[in-house]
Amino acid sequence: MLQSVDSPAWAVSSDELPVSVVIPIYNEQLILKENLQTLAQFFDRLLGTGSWLFILVDNGSTDGTPRLVEEAIERWPLSRGIRLADPNYGAALKTGLRVATTKWVFVVDIEQWDIPFMTWAWANRTSYDMFMASKRADPTINFQEPHRRLLSAGLNAMLQVLFGFSGTDTHGPKLLNRESLETMIQACVLDRGQFDTELVLRAIRGAKSVVEVPIEYRESRPHRNWMFKKIVWNLLALRRLRRVMQGVPFEGYVLYYRFSRKDVLATNPPAVADLMEQVRV
Repeated sequence: MLQSVDSPAWAVSSDELPVSVVIPIYNEQLILKENLQTLAQFFDRLLGTGSWLFILVDNGSTDGTPRLVEEAIERWPLSRGIRLADPNYGAALKTGLRVATTKWVFVVDIEQWDIPFMTWAWANRTSYDMFMASKRADPTINFQEPHRRLLSAGLNAMLQVLFGFSGTDTHGPKLLNRESLETMIQACVLDRGQFDTELVLRAIRGAKSVVEVPIEYRESRPHRNWMFKKIVWNLLALRRLRRVMQGVPFEGYVLYYRFSRKDVLATNPPAVADLMEQVRV
């Protein structure tokens, strides 16, 4: 059964497990079961069976997704399912991070993921507070449509101008040291597409060590929002974000690092190749 955030079942703690995998979900009945199985295979290989749990946050699905989430919780009983009433990716992500109790948290997209990034981030987990995957960092492996690239570039340019953002993307998959970032996770006030951007900006201004690496990115289905509508939303979101971040000062030097795709693949290529061969992607 899917739980509310306040359910006492959350007292059945995941403190002794090393990793939570937070996945916001909305109307994914066509891919959810198979993709969770694939991700479970990967995390079993990377972390060991029984050493991780899913936190699946359904935000307002109107198809068979809630039933499939319940089935997933039965399949992986350490995991948790949460149901939110309204479609809101940022609220789902924020809820998942706030109920997580493990030290390390992966944020994963149910539609696509990048095994080299996740493997490299885990191998280097003690070196940084936040690992960010960027679809924009390497144009040779970014297969977005040109108009989507333009929209992403425009939004990122505004983040750089308005907030002094040093990177290329705030919305990609992540590995977080939750214990280090906990106060910032709890302090975030925005939702929808602004939550993870606010969290990244708070981490940078809080002098947390943030590392960005490129991932291969392919769009596998049409976007759910019209481009013009998304532009309007982004402009309104930037106004809200600017108002919130005015009260968040820089607490020290910016600790922002970058690695190339070659760096990631060269760190331990046999291990990455082995995982990619044994896990369907």
